[in-house]
Amino acid sequence: MITMQGMKAGWLLMLLPLSVQAGNRWNVLLPGGEMRFQGVIIAESCRVDTGDRQMTVNMGQISSNRFHAVGEDSNPVAFEIHLQDCTTAVSQRVGVAFQGVADGKNPDVLSVGEGDGIASGVGIALFDDKDRLLPLNAPPQTWTRLYAGPTTLHFVAKYRATSRQVVGGVANAQAWFSLTYQ
Repeated sequence: MITMQGMKAGWLLMLLPLSVQAGNRWNVLLPGGEMRFQGVIIAESCRVDTGDRQMTVNMGQISSNRFHAVGEDSNPVAFEIHLQDCTTAVSQRVGVAFQGVADGKNPDVLSVGEGDGIASGVGIALFDDKDRLLPLNAPPQTWTRLYAGPTTLHFVAKYRATSRQVVGGVANAQAWFSLTYQ
C-alpha cells in the first residue's frame, strides 16, 4: 500500500531533475524605458566635388607698400567651388555662406592672425563673381541658379587693408563654407 508520504517522495523525485536542469535562471520581464529614433532624409540638390572640400587658395606675395589706405584691396585671386550631380527637382538656386575668424578692425574680412612673423593691418575679403563683398558669418547674400548636372560657383579673394599701415609677414586665413538651397 502506498502511503501519502510515499507519494510525496515520488513526486519530489520526479520534480527534482527538472529543477536541477533549470538551475537558478529566471526570465523576468521588467519595464526599462522608452526610446525614440529621430532623423531626416534630405533630398540633396548637389554634392561638393571631393577636391573642393579642402582647398587652398594661393594668394601669392604682395608688397606691404602696395596698400595706402584702409579698405584698399590687392589684385583679385579667383577660386571656384564645383558642385556635382545637381538636380533642379529639389532646388533651383544655391547660396554660399563663409564662416571664419573675423579681423578685429573689419568684421567682414578674415583675420590673418596675430604674433611674431604674421602680417598686420590686413585681412582677406571674399567676393562673389560680380565683385560684391560677401560678409563673413552671415547667411548667403547672393544666389546662383542651379543646373542639372555640374554647377560651378565663382568667387574672388583679395587682401584688404584694415589699417593705414600694413606690416609684412605671413598672411594666411582659414574659412569654412556652407551651402543653402532654395
